[in-house]
Formats: sequence, structure tokens, C-alpha cells
Amino acid sequence: MLKAITLKVEEKQFRLLEAISGQTHVPKSALIRQGIELVLRQHKEDVISVDLRNEIAHLLEEDEELLKRLAKA
Repeated sequence: MLKAITLKVEEKQFRLLEAISGQTHVPKSALIRQGIELVLRQHKEDVISVDLRNEIAHLLEEDEELLKRLAKA
């Protein structure tokens, strides 16, 4: 289900959006939805990447502690 929103864009952005829409025959609203999807996907990937980096850092810390214990044994 699509929800209506109102937004303001820079004049240059609007002109470029109109040009792309005219060249591709894709409505401006569809292009804007595609742009929103790209931003949402990028944010999701960033969040996953941060979580993954944190998990890797945690595992490396655990490994370092285990290696220190083995070196003392």
C-alpha cells in the first residue's frame, strides 16, 4: 500500500529528476521511490556491517586471551 508524502527538493535536483524521467519514461514518483529504497538498503547494510564488525572484534579479543593463556602454560 502506497502512502502519500510531500517533500521539497532543490531546483537542480528537480530539473535532473524531470530529465531522467523524460529519458527513461519512468514517473518521477517511481524514481523517488527507487532512491528511497537505495537509502534504506544502504542503511540496512551499514547496520549489519557494524554488528558484524563488533562480533568479529569480540571474537578476536577472546582469541587473544586464549593465546595468552596458552603461552603461559
